[in-house]
Amino acid sequence: MHHLKWHRAAAATGAVGLSVLLVACGGSGGTDAKAGGSLTVERVVELAREVGEDGAEKCPLPYDVDAIAKAAKLGGTVEPAPPASTTADTPVTAEDGSGQPEEGTAWAVNPGALVSCSYRVGGDALEVHTVGGEKRGVVSLMAPVIQRASGMPAAELAPYVTEASGKQPGEAVATGSGNVVTVRLDSGGKGDVALVLTAGDSGKTSLERGQVLALARAFASQAK
Repeated sequence: MHHLKWHRAAAATGAVGLSVLLVACGGSGGTDAKAGGSLTVERVVELAREVGEDGAEKCPLPYDVDAIAKAAKLGGTVEPAPPASTTADTPVTAEDGSGQPEEGTAWAVNPGALVSCSYRVGGDALEVHTVGGEKRGVVSLMAPVIQRASGMPAAELAPYVTEASGKQPGEAVATGSGNVVTVRLDSGGKGDVALVLTAGDSGKTSLERGQVLALARAFASQAK
């Protein structure tokens, strides 16, 4: 599947750098501050396997996009659509890097899974990536996606990932561009789960910064 090839290539290219980020973000382990979370790493893996390598038309996470659009005060409706950032032809794609991840990839550093649900609102593409890993610092697995969508310089990437990785579950962190927001989720005290929402590409979106933050918070509140 094209999306999988794209993400794995990005992960392989940045594997060494991601290893450094994982160490900086506490990649040796640890638990979340809040117990009894609503979305475990095991659940993310299960959902990724449900989607499979061929992708899916419907997001397996129970998002009420109408309510989410209302919360963010969007002028248009949010509709499922294939991701604009890849050549995938389905709105939902996934990767399972939990079993025996390929050597040299980011999954080899922090085994887990990724589920990406893509939408379109007006002229803006929205991508909601939910990623889970066995170790803390799972946000670093999404570093290539964050950098690509935000257009941020490489020098700003590590500080952003470190900041987002250190937040408590539920706290949203926007990039300087305002079109990418990361929210760590409550993983139930085991491993690490995070949501990364991108609006537009290379730091460009017609949505206001506050709307992107509201979207990310709304999606995060429904992730379970």
